Amino acid sequence: MKKDLRRSLFGYKPADVRNELTKAAEEEQRKIELLQTDLEKARAQLQEAENLKLQLEKRLAEYAERERLLADVLVTAHINAQKIEEQAREHARIMLEKSEEELRNKQLEIEALRSKVVRFKEEFRHTLEKYRISLENVNEVPEEASFKPVLLNTEKLMESNRKLQ
Repeated sequence: MKKDLRRSLFGYKPADVRNELTKAAEEEQRKIELLQTDLEKARAQLQEAENLKLQLEKRLAEYAERERLLADVLVTAHINAQKIEEQAREHARIMLEKSEEELRNKQLEIEALRSKVVRFKEEFRHTLEKYRISLENVNEVPEEASFKPVLLNTEKLMESNRKLQ
């Protein structure tokens, strides 16, 4: 910072030095003021950044809580789905067992009915055979001894019925 200072017998002229010092001090003061202004701006920006940081941290915490809740819901839903699936499998197994038991019972009923039909056929054949043998053993009755129908008068029958009542 060499300026045009005038020389004197013992160095530079004090007035010029004072003027230069005053100018330098003023320039330094302006620089300080500019730096302080910049510092204030930087502090304001820092404060805004801090506020933004706090807001973002708060939102991050909210998102983290939402994520945790969502994870809990998903885990619960998964567990419930497994329970429902297990219940459905158990219900299907029980229904299958019941159906198989009913099928076995129906098959037993069918077998019982078949054996009844076979017995009935055998008994019926046996009975028919008895009747056939019985018919063969019946002596034929001559026609004269057989029953002859008699014609009845319907009026007499009606009178008889009235009397009975």
